[in-house]
Amino acid sequence: MMKRTKKLVVTATTSLALLAALGSGTLLATHAANDVSSVGQTAAPTTATTAGTKLTAASTSGTRQNYTVDYRGAGQSATFQKRTLGSAGTAADEVNYVGRGTQGSTVSLNHGTKAVVQGVMGHTYVHWNTGKWSVTAVTNNADQTGTPTQFAKQVNQQLTQQDLPSNATTGAVTVYSSTNDDAGGAQTNTVKWQSGKQLYTVSGQTAASTVKLAQNSDH
Repeated sequence: MMKRTKKLVVTATTSLALLAALGSGTLLATHAANDVSSVGQTAAPTTATTAGTKLTAASTSGTRQNYTVDYRGAGQSATFQKRTLGSAGTAADEVNYVGRGTQGSTVSLNHGTKAVVQGVMGHTYVHWNTGKWSVTAVTNNADQTGTPTQFAKQVNQQLTQQDLPSNATTGAVTVYSSTNDDAGGAQTNTVKWQSGKQLYTVSGQTAASTVKLAQNSDH
């Protein structure tokens, strides 16, 4: 009787160990399958070319729910990021969408677009809405390369040439005419959009390249 009891205990222990090993292996395999290591596993584009500058995906890290793709090219860098948040409302709040009720003087852009102009702390903000998207073009008042309206027209021209991601529930484009402000600090151009609980963010050094990366993403 004692021998049989020991045999049953040994058998049960062996079975539990086997199940634990199998379970651990399954968990590891599931975790590995959820990881991303190449841009092809994401919604991000492989390349983006605009104004003679080509950005190419250099590295990809994270999981299918939360990942980052880094881009390099011609002295520039950019990132494409996906984050999965707790709710669609939380993701939408992170977009920083600017509504149509913005106050300011009105200016006419190209393609029949009307925009609102505001001046704040040495910068001029030209804002307009198109579909699900808000667009804000920011110009440093010390920038002598062009006027705020000219820069806004350039941005609007690019936006009319190719659609932004169609899966966006809401989105916001914030771009700068200059890569640096008066104090020498870097300005970060961003395109953000929300789709369900997912928040997508493209960040780059130039307005045109940042917008192009978003336009080239997998809709």
